[in-house]
Amino acid sequence: MTLSTGQVLHNRYRIVSRLGQGGFGAVYKAWDTSLTTHRAVKENLDVSPAAQKQFSREARMLANLNHPNLPRVTDYFLIPEQGQYLVMDFVEGSDLEAMLAQYGGAIDEITALKWIGQVCDALNYLHKQNPPIIHRDIKPKNIIITPDDEAKLVDFGIAKIYDPQMSTTLGAKAVTPGFSPPEQYGQGNTDKRSDVYALGATLYNLLTGQQPMESIQRSIGSQLASPRSIEPGISEITEAVILRAIEIQPSQRFEDVTSFKIALQDATIATVQAHDLAGLHPTVIAPAGTAAYVPANHSAGILERPAASPMKNGAPSWIRWMIPAFVLGIAAIAYMLIANPFASESSPPATSTLPVVIQITP
Repeated sequence: MTLSTGQVLHNRYRIVSRLGQGGFGAVYKAWDTSLTTHRAVKENLDVSPAAQKQFSREARMLANLNHPNLPRVTDYFLIPEQGQYLVMDFVEGSDLEAMLAQYGGAIDEITALKWIGQVCDALNYLHKQNPPIIHRDIKPKNIIITPDDEAKLVDFGIAKIYDPQMSTTLGAKAVTPGFSPPEQYGQGNTDKRSDVYALGATLYNLLTGQQPMESIQRSIGSQLASPRSIEPGISEITEAVILRAIEIQPSQRFEDVTSFKIALQDATIATVQAHDLAGLHPTVIAPAGTAAYVPANHSAGILERPAASPMKNGAPSWIRWMIPAFVLGIAAIAYMLIANPFASESSPPATSTLPVVIQITP
């Protein structure tokens, strides 16, 4: 049943607009009349007994999650002969798919690495639940960047509890061409490395502006274009991380998102150092409330205007410039005191010399 604007669900949630729709349901923006805040309401139209049981089990599982890079599940309910509903925090911001389409280009490498690292944190939290939760639908559309420049992983539509003894259930077989690993098709077994693949494919898309080739095509011999062949400005270490994450064989990928994030951190450090040595900074092409972008055909040597580093813990640039300037100033004063030919020889010697301690607090 398609919900209409103004309709009130469960005597509480007034529908504001439809955010998206698929074959099995839709997602709506709604106003919570009890708590006077916006919510996201996900509708599942499968009301079969088996689906209802699974929905109830997983809704309770999701309701216990609490992580800064995940929306909270706040309610769920069933309307007989109509649908099942999951209510979550409404996340303000823009999804990465819409951002790529709007700006028609790739996202700056350092910015993309930061966002994907935040999604790694969310996935690591999901995978460490007991039993683990596998998301199984990671893609740019399911990552929202908030006005505070934080990445939120959304849409638990096909998230499932991991059972190594079972193949992926029918309800969890939804695939997104380009982002789903080959084991998510057919009767394959999915695990945390399936999420690693999808997240690596997402990073490929963000940095190249192109959707990666479907994994099934790759599994039968078609060759994937390397990220640097599309966008030469991507660093070699970042390309290597992406290609390992999206290996066709799960055993060849990072074993978990923790290993993936460590590799991303190494890539970030190397990329920041390379930019500093070259005197480069990311180009900023972004309106208020969004993050930094560069066009897909940008040249590393042609930048529009410098931007502050997106690294949260980096020292501000003025401090990095002040430190050497301060040291040079102290050295110059010391030289003048020592080398001044007009200094009086009869001047009384200092009775004591105290070291000068300069503390710079970033």
